[in-house]
Amino acid sequence: MWKKLIIAVVLVAFVSVQFASSLTCYSCIDATSCRNPTVQTCTNATANASSLWLSTYLNDVPVVAGSQSFMCTNLTYYTGPQIPPTASIGPNNTVTSQFLGCAHPDIRICARTLTDPEARATWNSHCGVCYTDNCNFDGPAGTFSSSAYTIIGSIAALLLAKVLS
Repeated sequence: MWKKLIIAVVLVAFVSVQFASSLTCYSCIDATSCRNPTVQTCTNATANASSLWLSTYLNDVPVVAGSQSFMCTNLTYYTGPQIPPTASIGPNNTVTSQFLGCAHPDIRICARTLTDPEARATWNSHCGVCYTDNCNFDGPAGTFSSSAYTIIGSIAALLLAKVLS
């Protein structure tokens, strides 16, 4: 009886880790640093810092006093042929500016326009938002997200429970 209870508690702990932790996003502020972005945990402080940085490039970025939810963003400006929103930046495109980071959903980053009229006339944008850990960067192949570890841990706990019963 105690074995089954302990296994159930371990299983719940593995599954709950994904829900208990805060959202994490890749973070960088230019095309060079975005080749190897860092990871940041989303808080009001990190989202406010993102808003402050974005307000130097974008028009009318609102100030958000605080929120309980966050999103990961990937805002890339490029020159060259226009690409569909779901496609990746191609070899015929040149990245001119890039931002990855946490943001408040109320900012509506993808709906904002550039402050510089010349850049607005010549740069294309590729913008995306998402709400799961580290979802805002197409990183190197072969990397695991935290949800993959949760799934593997859950499967291992279930197999262990089956063997012990």
